Amino acid sequence: MPTITAETSTKRTLTRENPSSLKRSEPSLYARYVGAMLYFVGAALIAGAVVHYPIDPPVYSVICIVGAMVFLLGTVVNEFVFAPVRPTLRRAIALVTFSLLLSFGVGLLGGGIQHFEQFPERSAAMTPIGLLMSYAAFVAKDAQGRWRDLFSLFGAAVALVALVTWFGMSALADSMDSSSHDHGQGTQNAPVDNAPADDAAGDKVPGDDAPAEQNDAPAGEAPEHSDSDSHDH
Repeated sequence: MPTITAETSTKRTLTRENPSSLKRSEPSLYARYVGAMLYFVGAALIAGAVVHYPIDPPVYSVICIVGAMVFLLGTVVNEFVFAPVRPTLRRAIALVTFSLLLSFGVGLLGGGIQHFEQFPERSAAMTPIGLLMSYAAFVAKDAQGRWRDLFSLFGAAVALVALVTWFGMSALADSMDSSSHDHGQGTQNAPVDNAPADDAAGDKVPGDDAPAEQNDAPAGEAPEHSDSDSHDH
């Protein structure tokens, strides 16, 4: 008959009281790769969709929704399937909600930086908003995060970085806009030389190059119609 140790007895007691308290085995390398890729691909789809939304709203709305679903699937895989301890119902709702906010924060941040040259003003607003949103969502999503962490010294540093980023990117966007405007004005006011090449070379009058008339006789010969006129007289 097997001997029941104190550790085995404790595990059985914990299992009866709270079945989800026992830790599961560590997920494999391949499982962790799948979970990470779901996070990254979902955030990348959202990043591209929120930036390019004005170009084709219906298409990029669908891409954004797909990216959010992929990111949420990554949350389910990492936080529920591969997690060492299953979360409670309240914790599960918080994970799903703040994971969605985190995905949009990461998408705004990454898309604003990546496409700043194409959409300067839009990216200047998206990047700091994404930074603040991602930090707040991560603190709320993390098991050890507390709301007071948002107002900590590190939280103040994140807010300062977001503020500096907004001012810097806005100033750069304004300089890019004014530079392109000045370039367009210079091109528009540039003098255009529409003078014909012949006039510039020799000031020729139109018709100078026309072929001589066929009734022009060589020198010393009278025109043919002169004889007929003399016979008539």
